[in-house]
Amino acid sequence: MKVFFDTSVLVSAVIEQLPRHPAAHAAFVHHTNGENTACCSTHALAEAYATLTALPLARRISSDAALRLIETNFIPRLTVLPLDAADYAHSLRRVSALGLSSGIIYDALHLRAAETAGCERLLTYNLAHFTRLQSQHVLITIP
Repeated sequence: MKVFFDTSVLVSAVIEQLPRHPAAHAAFVHHTNGENTACCSTHALAEAYATLTALPLARRISSDAALRLIETNFIPRLTVLPLDAADYAHSLRRVSALGLSSGIIYDALHLRAAETAGCERLLTYNLAHFTRLQSQHVLITIP
């Protein structure tokens, strides 16, 4: 199975202090081992860095630590899917046609990468956002 991870699941998978860590980590381990193919977008790596360095934890995650988490957990274990100008244009048209605004464009970019790569599932903790994007080809689920 080809599975796409959005940022909400990636970050939860590597930060034990987060309440969703157990399920996210289990899904990450399951889908990055064996016969599954796990993916994320280049955009997800940037979002993960931004999120990791801004988490309101007792011990903040430094920029160096965030980079290490990304380089040791995500890059070697995920197929990182690039987005090009056509993908951005498609995503902008999608959210505009649906009358959506603000940060949902970032979820549209994740969904575009998943659809283009032929992913069967997209794992997220932002179900409401992805459901509004009306994918015909990718099953949107939580871990």
